[in-house]
Amino acid sequence: MKLLLTALVILLLAACSAADTEADEAAERMRRWSADIEQFEAHIIRWHPRFASRLINERDCNIEIREQFEAGISALLENLDGLSDFEIHVEMQRIVAILRDNHFFFTGFAGYTSDLRLIRYPLVFGNFSDGVYLYQSYADFAHALNQRLVAVNGVPLDEVFAEFKLFWSVENIYDARYQFAALLNAATVLRALGISCGEGVTYTFEGGAEFTVIDARPWESMMTTLRWLPPVPLVDARAEGDLPLFRQNIRQNLWHEFVEEYGILFVSIRGWVPDTQGIFARAVQNTFDNNNVAAVIIDARSNPGGDANQFIPLFNHFAQNLPKGMLFYFVNEGSNSGSLGAAFFLENLGAVIIGQPLAQNSDFFWFGSNASRLWLNYSRMEITPPPTLWSAYQVHRRQPEDGIFRPHVLIEYTISDWINNHDPMFDYVLQRITNGTDNESE
Repeated sequence: MKLLLTALVILLLAACSAADTEADEAAERMRRWSADIEQFEAHIIRWHPRFASRLINERDCNIEIREQFEAGISALLENLDGLSDFEIHVEMQRIVAILRDNHFFFTGFAGYTSDLRLIRYPLVFGNFSDGVYLYQSYADFAHALNQRLVAVNGVPLDEVFAEFKLFWSVENIYDARYQFAALLNAATVLRALGISCGEGVTYTFEGGAEFTVIDARPWESMMTTLRWLPPVPLVDARAEGDLPLFRQNIRQNLWHEFVEEYGILFVSIRGWVPDTQGIFARAVQNTFDNNNVAAVIIDARSNPGGDANQFIPLFNHFAQNLPKGMLFYFVNEGSNSGSLGAAFFLENLGAVIIGQPLAQNSDFFWFGSNASRLWLNYSRMEITPPPTLWSAYQVHRRQPEDGIFRPHVLIEYTISDWINNHDPMFDYVLQRITNGTDNESE
């Protein structure tokens, strides 16, 4: 009996010790997360212009955003004990979304990186004029190509979109629509929205098609182009024939082609990447100077940004040597940052801006210092340099009241355009050349 009592005492002590250890570990976890979240809050308040710039931090909108930001931090700290690490990441991303700044990226764990890699399903969705469509996919899902998406895991798409806008940091409705369609194949994002548990996703389409996809793979991004690793062959359901120019050479940031039949110089800029030693600009100007060019198209559709200033001499050269109204600039809901700066500059040169409203607000924030890069002390999650500079295009002749730059000529891109290899913006330019219209008539 004595031995039995001794054994029971030992077991009881061990259980108590284990419970104490578990409680200590839980307390330490909470302490570390609290420290990281407070570090996260202090860093953003120190650096982000909404809070740090004396020029704008007293605006009513920024005072309200700071209140919402701090309330989000307080709520997260109060509810830490009931959240998993993943759920904490999600709530931190939701707090970032309060800033409504598409230059700010919280890239602490797989699924939220803004560049290089995400875990994706082999499907490509796009936002067309009347909704989100599947336009490329793995062969197994080809029966749903060119159909409009209506639900994800049984959740109506408009409800998924409403959750997305609270989660992803976007500038305006056009930015939100473009980013939403682009991320509907992102496994971790769907899980963060509460749409998926990470065990596959069912997509439902208006045409009646439905499928469940499980195979998510890492992918790499070269600006806006997807390539799965290892490579997965994607199919589409287009009509036979060549893709329009803007859909060609999609892994090249800078390229140009002279369409001799129409006298159009087409300059594709998918990203405002450095033009090393001006090689690209000189090549374009040489093509312009040595051909009978009737019109120039600068295409910045789906261009996420960069430094457009390096091309100012080239743009000036076009404007000085083209007939009035024959310089065109193409943009869409995926045109960001430097693409907006180029839009204002080209507008001042007399260019005709064609396409959809831009994703980038005219009053926005941009990167200024690598000193603002941060790794949280315990979780080691990275905050890429938050924007430290504020930019407003108030010096230009047109400052949109709602901050959204709208083109002179609004042209939507439809699923029918995709299916039939059609570029309505290019066709508009052809019509302008034929009619000889200048942009004063817009």
